[in-house]
Amino acid sequence: MYIGDSLSLNNFESLLCLLHAALPKSKFKQQINKHSVSVTFEDYGVEVILFHSNYLVDIEVVPNVGRVLKLNSIKSGEIWKQADVLIFNTWLWYLRADSKQQWDFVETNGTVSKDMNRIEAFRIGLNTWAKWVERDINTKKTKVFYQGASATHYHGSEWGEPEVKNCFNETRPVRGSTYPSGLPIPVNIVKQALKNMSKPIVNLLDITKLTQLRKDGHPSIYNGIHGFDCTHWCIGGVPDTWNNILYASLFPTSPKHSI
Repeated sequence: MYIGDSLSLNNFESLLCLLHAALPKSKFKQQINKHSVSVTFEDYGVEVILFHSNYLVDIEVVPNVGRVLKLNSIKSGEIWKQADVLIFNTWLWYLRADSKQQWDFVETNGTVSKDMNRIEAFRIGLNTWAKWVERDINTKKTKVFYQGASATHYHGSEWGEPEVKNCFNETRPVRGSTYPSGLPIPVNIVKQALKNMSKPIVNLLDITKLTQLRKDGHPSIYNGIHGFDCTHWCIGGVPDTWNNILYASLFPTSPKHSI
């Protein structure tokens, strides 16, 4: 089960394409619910699920108040615990504001505010998630992964080309193995949250540097919506690499097998 925002959707669609390519004649069925999409490969009893959760923590509609982002609350977890493999992701929506913001107020430790520092909100929400994993996940049954921060490419100055305004017409990766602007903000927050857990039960899919170097991997103007999409990824490309890394993490002693 992939749990998160549209970057989790990227990852989910990639895995489905890889599985279908390996098993082109396999029967499958799709089910769409309010918060999730599932695809079951019937011949194998394998179900792949996307659960839409932009923040991982809850948004609750409170009468006479509005939509409240509850940074200390996770109520969707009972559904998540049904899966054998969980891949979590969040960050993108914590910085959204104005019409793109999905909440009216934010609550932390019982205090409701109109807004707060978004990076601190992310830190609190992620620590709530980490505590939930420690408390509620049976690691003998379920493997847990966190999908690391994914890079965007809207400012060429970040990769050493200040005259470039976005990812349009980018056809080659960044040269070398370093990225001039350094790591994005959420990376250290994620690593610290995982480090603070009492047991190392979450596997980090550390794909940040990989995505930084792939300025050529975005849909750009070809994603079917207005504007430049230098946030998401073409399905046949970067997300496929993420899933190959996931596969290697799930089956580290089986090098002869391949997606």
